[in-house]
Amino acid sequence: MQKHTEFETKYRIEGDKVFEFKQLVESIGEPYEFVYVQGPDWYYTKPDGSFLRYRKAENDKSNRAELTMKSKPKGAEHNVIRKEVNLRVDKNKFHTVEAFATMLGYQFNFKIWKMCHIYNFNDATLVFYTVRDEKGTMTHFVEIELDEDNIHKLTEEEAWNIVRKYERVLAPIGITHRHRLNKSLFEMYANDIAKENAISFDKKDMELVNG
Repeated sequence: MQKHTEFETKYRIEGDKVFEFKQLVESIGEPYEFVYVQGPDWYYTKPDGSFLRYRKAENDKSNRAELTMKSKPKGAEHNVIRKEVNLRVDKNKFHTVEAFATMLGYQFNFKIWKMCHIYNFNDATLVFYTVRDEKGTMTHFVEIELDEDNIHKLTEEEAWNIVRKYERVLAPIGITHRHRLNKSLFEMYANDIAKENAISFDKKDMELVNG
């Protein structure tokens, strides 16, 4: 696998099962680092469906801010494997970042607010997070994301084995291969113009992702 590869599976959770999630993850018996962050994500799009995301957590003492671009291979049938590039923009004001995005041809599309319980293991990061959209609707998700710093050392099959390892742990709350989502958050929440042009092979939110 190449550098700057995001290998991530996503699942929708019915009901707030954050405590069950935390109990299962903390019982794994492997060392981890835990962090809780919350704050907004701003999405900017082009008519071709490409997007930028600006993220700055409200409670991050490091004052970390990132501008992210993601893309998936042409004809890809899911969002598990994408190219992801993150740029630190901590020292830039929000209006400067937004002006930069605009000059590149991106326009503001939508904003969501996230509350994230993050467990960083050596091989992957497990996250339970709640998304509040612009209408105030809240939805719960779980993500399994492989360590991006070491993803280039793995074959695709080795990467899938790590995903399956954590799916077995989280199976009691419905985290299984049958519940992997095809759509990214961008595809779920983007306004119609961006959705129509984004590369997405299926209109359904949930569908089996093989692996």
